[in-house]
Amino acid sequence: MERSREDEVRERLADIAGDDPGPGERALLGRLIRSFLDKNPGGVDRLAELLRGGDPAALREQAHALKGSATNIGADSLARVFAEIEHSAREGVVPDPDLMLGRVAGEQALVYPVLEKIAAEGD
Repeated sequence: MERSREDEVRERLADIAGDDPGPGERALLGRLIRSFLDKNPGGVDRLAELLRGGDPAALREQAHALKGSATNIGADSLARVFAEIEHSAREGVVPDPDLMLGRVAGEQALVYPVLEKIAAEGD
């Protein structure tokens, strides 16, 4: 059975702060999530430029960075999309921009509300 986006994120955050984080840890996790939410759209904009520009090496680096930041907060489904782009670019192939950006946007639409909800718990 596939884990929900919320389960993915909560599992990772429990790895970071434990199963019962105190107020300080919850506030820290909230800041971590907000940082991701603030920076990810710009990173995806850059990814879009690189997908349309056809530079596999730069695309691989950007996809790798995005994959890492998504993995760090437990957005595993989103990280898997970035990993696919990274893998293709490593093979010298620039995947279809519209297809991949559509998949990224779909995952963002699913995981961003979860992240916002969890971040608000730290307030």
